[in-house]
Amino acid sequence: MADYKDMIAGTLNNLVGKVKEVADSGAVRNLYEQGATRAKSYGRIAKLTLEMNGESEELRRVYTEIGKLYYEQAKDAPEGFFAPLFAQAEALCNSILSKEEEINAMKAEFDAPGHKPDIDVEIGDFDDIVTSTEDEGRDEDKD
Repeated sequence: MADYKDMIAGTLNNLVGKVKEVADSGAVRNLYEQGATRAKSYGRIAKLTLEMNGESEELRRVYTEIGKLYYEQAKDAPEGFFAPLFAQAEALCNSILSKEEEINAMKAEFDAPGHKPDIDVEIGDFDDIVTSTEDEGRDEDKD
């Protein structure tokens, strides 16, 4: 039995020695520092990406505003490749305007005095509905 104890003790001593060598060499510390640096870098990348996305949205808004202002200035006399785009914008504006007028006409018709809805809907209390349904069921059972 003493041989096994010596072998286990020797193996443990060997493992402890290896652990001390790794700790002394700084390998674990280097791995930790590399991991921490990588985590900080990923966090910074995520933050910069969010900032870039926000600034890209703001840039799109600015471009849209520039386009609107240019359209308002040059809509009467578009030049070059802007002419078909201006025509398309005018057609879309006219379509939106006609749909808006149709919606307003429908709303005015519904709000007109004397306009009565086709259906009267009455919603009662839940208990009243259940009670009346039960009463109707009892009446049918008697027939």
